[in-house]
Amino acid sequence: MVTEHNLSEYEDAYDSFEWDDIYAEADWDAPERLNIAHETVDRHAGDRSKVALYYAGVDGERETLTYWELAERSNRVANVLDDLVDAGDRVFSYMPRVPEHYVAMVGALKRGAVWGSVNERFGPDGISYRLDDCSAKLVFTTPENRETVARAVEDAPSVEHVVVVSDDGTGIRRGDVSYHAAVADAAREYEVAETGGEDDALLYYTSGTTGLAKGVLHKHRWVAGVAATQAYSVDLQEGDCYWSTGDLGWLTGPINTLGAWFWGATLFTYEGEFDPETWAGLLDEYPISVFFSVPTVYRLFRANEAVFDDVSLDLRHALSIGEPLGGGVVEWGRDRLGVTIHDTYGQTETGNMVINNYPAMEVRPGSMGKPLPGVTAAVVDPDTGEPLDPGETGVIAERGDFPCFFAEYWNKPEQTADCFVNDWYLSGDLGYVDEDGYFWFEGRADDVIISSGYRIGPFEVESALGEHPAVAEAAVVPKPDDERGNVVKAYVVLTAESEPTESLKTDIQQHVRTELAAHEYPREIEFVDELPKTVTGKIRRTELRDRTTEGEE
Repeated sequence: MVTEHNLSEYEDAYDSFEWDDIYAEADWDAPERLNIAHETVDRHAGDRSKVALYYAGVDGERETLTYWELAERSNRVANVLDDLVDAGDRVFSYMPRVPEHYVAMVGALKRGAVWGSVNERFGPDGISYRLDDCSAKLVFTTPENRETVARAVEDAPSVEHVVVVSDDGTGIRRGDVSYHAAVADAAREYEVAETGGEDDALLYYTSGTTGLAKGVLHKHRWVAGVAATQAYSVDLQEGDCYWSTGDLGWLTGPINTLGAWFWGATLFTYEGEFDPETWAGLLDEYPISVFFSVPTVYRLFRANEAVFDDVSLDLRHALSIGEPLGGGVVEWGRDRLGVTIHDTYGQTETGNMVINNYPAMEVRPGSMGKPLPGVTAAVVDPDTGEPLDPGETGVIAERGDFPCFFAEYWNKPEQTADCFVNDWYLSGDLGYVDEDGYFWFEGRADDVIISSGYRIGPFEVESALGEHPAVAEAAVVPKPDDERGNVVKAYVVLTAESEPTESLKTDIQQHVRTELAAHEYPREIEFVDELPKTVTGKIRRTELRDRTTEGEE
């Protein structure tokens, strides 16, 4: 049982923090000499028994990978890449969460290549756009994904090599590189590329929900920023088994993988998608002490909480990212999982979770917490960049002087410059800071509902809806109204045992009215089987807005 946390007094840690203290943990002379792969894997490979990764497959496969094995296998991958790409070339993946995916990422960074990945939910168009935009040279994939990649590279002429991870040779096309055959023939030793903190390391694309996706470039210094979060917010301790459900196709995956490996932590990964019963079984099977996922997972666990009836949990800490968690879910976590779920906040551009709740700090449900030590954040006026007073709504912003802050949007200098006002990076997310320095999310700038002159943030209403016992998930959007301009409309997914009746709608509305101001309650509720979501699990309010508007025509 952990009795002390890595960050015991937030204010003291924030005031005294120096990034040099993180760099000092590195093996090389960081940040001048710094390679992410060496510091996250090779540095810990001396102990041949130290576990880096537990893997569970969808068909019952199980594998354990030590740091020594990870170092040796990634050396072989780096040797293979030596003959295929140059330092600085973009190397991408399109694969599930299998051990070879993690090995390939580390191998590419050892080579000095720039690593990127595309989540499997994207089709050929989304893949080809990313590959072509950055002139990627090589793609790692699997037999099941080979046809999709083939269609994608037709429109990405820069791609010269496709490496296929195939156990039996199926799916490998003429001209492809067989992953297993190539690494079997490669040398076990490799001299890691002599990179520094300012050399390119990672290129991940935004989700593209508000326009064309932008490539977000991070340098090797990025690892210091993510290491800080893993120490202070994730609070990794010796002996922890850490399950971050983030896919390597999104930056959250490398954040929680490489940031944890910087400290020599043991990770767990599951190949498949979310299923409440399966995931509860994995929490029972493995000694997972730290769990990190998205709000949708916690909400669906809550809606299917019977899956935990015969499960023995080892959890001591849980975290969430993507959208704010309502008080109802936080209370459920305390009651059913035995932990307080800590909210975190970050973007691809910030490279990390940079506003967080911390285990030794009071959690205020609904708040994203306070800035990571070493990060300066504020809520500012988007026009002037001037910080606003407590309680005033503005744009959440950060100073871009911390290691994991992005270097640029790939080949988009004007769009990079447009993100800044008065030296503040503007996130595009609305929020406010309370009198005690806690940050509160109010929604994306284009999600705010204006009704009778009132500005209504969707999260507060959705949080109140989620605290009703019949509500599993909810999303709110504006509905045009002749009298008020707009009213709040709610799309609600009910729990399995609830019946969609008019009386239930009235009860839910009354519940919200008692929790919030009179103008904020949803004047219209529509029960739905599911909410549209992005590939990262965020609610697609744009789609719901379109559906609502079409219903008025």
